[in-house]
Amino acid sequence: METAIVSESPQQLVSKLIFNTVVPRPIAWITTVSREGKVNLAPFSFFNAITTKPPLLFVSVGKRKDGTLKDTARNILETGEFVVNVVSEEFLEKMHLSGKDFPPGVSEAEELSIELEPSKLVKPPGVKGVPAALECVLKEHLQLGSTPMDVFIGEVVAVHYRPELLQTQLGVVGRLGGKRYCVVKEELDLSELS
Repeated sequence: METAIVSESPQQLVSKLIFNTVVPRPIAWITTVSREGKVNLAPFSFFNAITTKPPLLFVSVGKRKDGTLKDTARNILETGEFVVNVVSEEFLEKMHLSGKDFPPGVSEAEELSIELEPSKLVKPPGVKGVPAALECVLKEHLQLGSTPMDVFIGEVVAVHYRPELLQTQLGVVGRLGGKRYCVVKEELDLSELS
């Protein structure tokens, strides 16, 4: 086994190690709406739940290559709302394509013919047909790291879900290192051991 001392290692190696060891990562396929009403849809895998009471989650959004805010970050900061869509296998290809660097203001949902449906409590719509969509309001915005990354903590105010998701997460997609993904194909129930 090799060891990388972070302070002595090139950033490219450190990034690659994080991407390839913190796996699988859940994917937040986030819909936001600009002040002008344009829908943005983009995937982020530096995402997870924080607590259930109140229901809080976080997502980390990097900058564009030129250092400017991505549409997702700008829209969340301007409106204070976003929707996290859970990705399942049937949406994998379109989700991946929506992660390309579209020009600012371009709606990925329109470009990729992704059907949306209205939310109940927030303005951004959800992706129609996903296993779940979590409507969120911004609770806190942090800037962390040397880049810096924009970290958003959102409070879930409504959840749209397929009832079977409470029993099985088969078919849900996660992110691995590089441009690789995984799909839940098997679940192991260890409840008898507790």
